[in-house]
Amino acid sequence: MSVAGIVRSLGLVAAIAAVPLLLLVTGPLNAGQAITWIAFLAALVAALAWLAELGGRAGAGWVARAAFRVQCLAYVAAAFELWRILFHHDFRYQYAASYTSLAMPPHYVYAAFWGGQEGTFMLWAMITGLLGLVVMRGRHSLTTPTMFFLNLPMVMLGLVTVMRGPFLMFAAGHVPPDGNGLNPLLQDPWMTIHPPVLFTGFSSLVVPFAIAMAALVRRDYDGWVKVVLPWTLLSTGILATGFIMGGVWAYKVLGWGGYWGWDPVENGSLIPWLCNAALLHGLLVQRVTGSLRRTNFFLAVTSYVLVLYASFLTRSGVLADFSVHSFVNLGLNGFLLSFLFAIMAIGYGFVLFRLRDIPKPAQPLGNFSRESMMWLGQLVFMLMAALTAAGMSAPLITRLWGPASNVKTEYYNIANGPLAVVMCLLLGIAPLMRWRQQDPQSLARSVWPSLVIGLVVAFAAIAGGVRDPIPAAIVFAAAWALTTNVMVTARGFRAGWKHGIAYMGHAGASVLLIGVIASSGYGVSTQIQLPKGQDRMALGLRMRFEQLRKSGDGKGHAIIAVQSRQGNFEATPALYWSEYNQGYMKKPYIQRYLTHDLYISPLEMVGEDPTEHALWLGRGESRKVGQVTYRFTDFEISGMGTPQMQIAARMTAEIGGRTSPVRPVFQPMNPTQRSVPAYLPGSGGTVEIVGADANTGRIALAVPGMANPDRGEVLAVEVSTKPFINLVWMGAIIMLGSAFMSVARRVGDLRRSPAA
Repeated sequence: MSVAGIVRSLGLVAAIAAVPLLLLVTGPLNAGQAITWIAFLAALVAALAWLAELGGRAGAGWVARAAFRVQCLAYVAAAFELWRILFHHDFRYQYAASYTSLAMPPHYVYAAFWGGQEGTFMLWAMITGLLGLVVMRGRHSLTTPTMFFLNLPMVMLGLVTVMRGPFLMFAAGHVPPDGNGLNPLLQDPWMTIHPPVLFTGFSSLVVPFAIAMAALVRRDYDGWVKVVLPWTLLSTGILATGFIMGGVWAYKVLGWGGYWGWDPVENGSLIPWLCNAALLHGLLVQRVTGSLRRTNFFLAVTSYVLVLYASFLTRSGVLADFSVHSFVNLGLNGFLLSFLFAIMAIGYGFVLFRLRDIPKPAQPLGNFSRESMMWLGQLVFMLMAALTAAGMSAPLITRLWGPASNVKTEYYNIANGPLAVVMCLLLGIAPLMRWRQQDPQSLARSVWPSLVIGLVVAFAAIAGGVRDPIPAAIVFAAAWALTTNVMVTARGFRAGWKHGIAYMGHAGASVLLIGVIASSGYGVSTQIQLPKGQDRMALGLRMRFEQLRKSGDGKGHAIIAVQSRQGNFEATPALYWSEYNQGYMKKPYIQRYLTHDLYISPLEMVGEDPTEHALWLGRGESRKVGQVTYRFTDFEISGMGTPQMQIAARMTAEIGGRTSPVRPVFQPMNPTQRSVPAYLPGSGGTVEIVGADANTGRIALAVPGMANPDRGEVLAVEVSTKPFINLVWMGAIIMLGSAFMSVARRVGDLRRSPAA
């Protein structure tokens, strides 16, 4: 940059920062708020300057680029200012008081940045800006319009950070001496890396959207493919990395025994990924045959729209009763909907406006060719995304005519199971086919090895206990796809590393699916109570609960001596009471073997306060104590995130053939009366909430007749096996490795392009 350019840029920076810095000096703003105002104003300047450049004002380009750099620097500065506040335990700031405490370890203080909704908005804006700096280095005709469309979400996110950012302060005299700290469920090393990776994946989907919009503006209906392919691959890889990290976190830490629960917020990361995967395969078809132009533009818009839609569901409070991941409502629902509808109007509006201008392919898709198989795969991805989005949206849809409700987990398995079979069959046949037209006889000859191995694996799975039709079909189809793609990968690598990496990803996906079927439905499980110092048998294991021992961080671990045929070991699952959650926090112990994992998950401790002698019930569960049968239906939560928050138990009590509703209430934020007992009709007693388990949705109740002071300490655990769980992690690693190697390949292709 020339000296004149530097001077002009400094003048622009001074102009943008003048008003926020003046307000900082005069008192209305603190440093963090002043920085976020600078970022927001810079985003507005960049948007107007790029719009002017698109309108023919060539001199506006340097203004736009300088302003965009200013907002990126401002967000980086705001991030360091927030970390400074968190690490100094400056509880004058509401965000620091809400998500940190004096006792929190430093690495969790660091992760508190994205522990709350205000911080994640700022993280989202910062990551988008940093990605924009990379995009801005492009030297092709699409760069300017791409940056204009990429900057639009920055304007909207900047508005959020000035409206409801993490730099709001308490009024004088209301500063707490200590903070609430981070939710114990989030106090895990995965918290330091999983959310930033996931948000990078979410943020990166704005780039294919922006490039697609730029291509429509420039009427460049084919040239954009080479530019967008690396970004589409990058988004696919990073977003998959994010939710696979979440699966590992859930499996190793939360103790419910799985890695994917079809939680609405989990689905919120899956549906944009499915749509982006459909876009990726459509772009490959367009690059070779010129087909699917309109479909690809539609998918590029839809992928980013689904990111915003999932963000709305997560942050609006709609899912507060249905997902442990959901944020509380900050009062931004109207803004989030406006954000969503604005992007939908711009994106789909441009696609419709250019629809007739987008040329049709010179020749239609071949009836029996590689591109036709990839087109069918694209349809399967889109169907998966649509059906999963419909289930995720159930609480939003059902509240239109009554109480909000969620679909059961079985819905997702029923909806996506047959589609997974079709997808694997396509993965197995497409690599064996040619572009344009396939000779059926040569295809039949190349299919036989995969077909035979698929059948052998399927029969082995059936002999091993996989008797349900859909899981058995998935195993067959995945084994078929695995065999095909291993063969094609080996053949491709002999010709050069670039030619086999995509098929290696397909092989990884096949391995992952086989591992999912084996580990999720065909292990064995049992629940057992372990009295202290006494041996008990479970799944052929001799187990003895020896003691509860506190670790250096003050959290309790159960010490269980285990004897098995494979050897003896000491299991140390975590189990401790959390005042924050008013329930037991639990972390399983996992003993790994080559063919399976042994999973020991603590359930509860009988005989230890504050839930000593309590009646534990799960949703829909009933139990008789004395002459009364108690049935727990569900929680009712009101005032989420406020001092007036209440958690009520919707339940019934049957006494002498008469069933009556009872509704005990727990007030976690009320220090004087946390529990409001419910009168038990016909007994003279009361029912009181004394604890809850946030992981499993179980509730602990103090009811008449439960006290048994002679009972010793007893640890209840669930012992289970996870067959071939290592295939899940192995397949994920292969698939992600393929994605990032493909990114490197496409970046190299782009750099060698004259248009780059």
